[in-house]
Amino acid sequence: MATPNEADVTLGRLKKFLVTGNNSSECYGVHIIRDVVNWYQGFERSQHKGQGMQLPKTTDPIEMLLDSSVIPKLVEEGKADTIIDTLRSYNQLSCVDKEALVLCLAVASKQSDQKKLVTDAHSAVRELCTNTHLFFLFIHFSKMISKKSGHSGWGRGLRRAVSEWYLSWEPQRLALEVTRHSSAHGWTHRDVIRLAHLKLKDMPLGTQVVLHYVFLGLEKTKDKYTGQDNTSELLELLQALDRHPHSSTPQAGEPTWDNDQVISKADKVHDQFGGLSLHDVPSQSLKSQEVWSHVLDKLEAKCVVASVNRLARGNFLNPSNELGHTLQAKLVDRLSQEDVAASATTPAQVLMTLHAYEHPTRFIAVGAVKGQDKRAKGGATKVPRAPGKVSSRRTTKTNPKVVEALHALLAASAKNIEKTTHRLGIFVDVRATMGTSHVWTGNPVGKGEVTGHEGAAATVLSLASGGTNPAATTLAFSGTTFSELKLTEGITLPQLIDKFKETVIGEVNIERALKWAHEHQAETVVVLTHRLEQSVITAATEGLQRHNETNKTQTRNHRKFKTKCLLFPLIRICNKCVHPPLHCNV
Repeated sequence: MATPNEADVTLGRLKKFLVTGNNSSECYGVHIIRDVVNWYQGFERSQHKGQGMQLPKTTDPIEMLLDSSVIPKLVEEGKADTIIDTLRSYNQLSCVDKEALVLCLAVASKQSDQKKLVTDAHSAVRELCTNTHLFFLFIHFSKMISKKSGHSGWGRGLRRAVSEWYLSWEPQRLALEVTRHSSAHGWTHRDVIRLAHLKLKDMPLGTQVVLHYVFLGLEKTKDKYTGQDNTSELLELLQALDRHPHSSTPQAGEPTWDNDQVISKADKVHDQFGGLSLHDVPSQSLKSQEVWSHVLDKLEAKCVVASVNRLARGNFLNPSNELGHTLQAKLVDRLSQEDVAASATTPAQVLMTLHAYEHPTRFIAVGAVKGQDKRAKGGATKVPRAPGKVSSRRTTKTNPKVVEALHALLAASAKNIEKTTHRLGIFVDVRATMGTSHVWTGNPVGKGEVTGHEGAAATVLSLASGGTNPAATTLAFSGTTFSELKLTEGITLPQLIDKFKETVIGEVNIERALKWAHEHQAETVVVLTHRLEQSVITAATEGLQRHNETNKTQTRNHRKFKTKCLLFPLIRICNKCVHPPLHCNV
């Protein structure tokens, strides 16, 4: 049994993991969960094909996930009763990493010597796994952990959790969920229903209809349930939501979607549920300008930003496309509406979309041409190059009005980020290297890079809530002192970058930043810079120790000096261990 202080430290590690989704001491700068899940899926595919991919010799990835979740350590320290309550409370926060939360829930459900914890974890599945993606991720983690211990994973508790998850949905909402998100992480709803041995006859009639549709399709479901009480509306909804077209074109002879059918489906979903997702529209229909003109106004706010690059790939946003001017004006108007800025869209997401739009990459297939027989010297047949993809040199013109609307949306979304009440000092490196160095690459060939200044500006806007947070002070390392950067409400990313470039350059000095924080009673210090040399990190650590000794404080390096944010290295030093750190979605 651990001492109370040790248990509090371990619980703090769990809370930190729920926010960052990463164990920085084991896997620096990488989202460990996604990496391990991708590795495991590749491992399973290789085993299925008989390629015999071997486990890593140095570190077991699944063991790394178990250690990162901290759940086994908490159980060992006698804190099992606090785990599910902590997960439930953090599920209410906007800054929590949902994938990390689901991992911890899955690990808790596999602590077989803690019966109450396992029962509580299975009962919390329907509350914490709020969509198909998270639900299937939980099942995937459960399978990974069970397989490691030599079990199948489909025990009575998991089967009950699966049954309760499906029963927790209203039939209409369940119909939308299973058609909108039919698969994730290599799982489908049909797989889960079969492996969990769900008995449809014991379920309410509405749930029976939807799950019967999932397993046997629309036609057989209509044959079985047509004429039964209270099923007609649900069957009509399934008819509209079904992902398979129900009309046939004379030319092709195979069922295909026509625009009228897609528009009718979009109207049905919007009228029934008050919003439309891109998942509800067949992908082949997104090549039609008529469909886009009809659905753009009906898209949910969080899907509007994602539609920008879908429209760009269809060449609908090219300024020279006269037929698309109406659609372009409609997109600009939609991006400017309040509901889009007030949605869960973050400045970082808008920045990624903006760069992908301004720096598009098109690929063309390359490889051996069919019918050619190239000969190498000596008469030997030359092995053809494996087919692949290279970037073409074709360029796509961007629409300046769309770019302007995205910049305005970035500034508006920053204002909606929850303000922290902690006194915050943000220190920005404004040296020339920040404007030329690339800290994030959106495309594999190197286009769409986010520079250090752009990444810093997006983070400043987020931490300062678009200039509306009075507790945040933004300063630049200028000369031998600091230069305060005044952020006015509604300031855009280009305007803030211009302020960076206009400031007199100074060297990054962590010790000076700590001194400023002590003088101004700042609880948190954030230093935004592209790279710190080891000598600077060492000097900063020593400076932090001297600062504590001189002022008799316990200020500590909260995230270590080389922790990466989504866009660039982030240094965060605080007087208090605050969770979540800054209520910041970046």
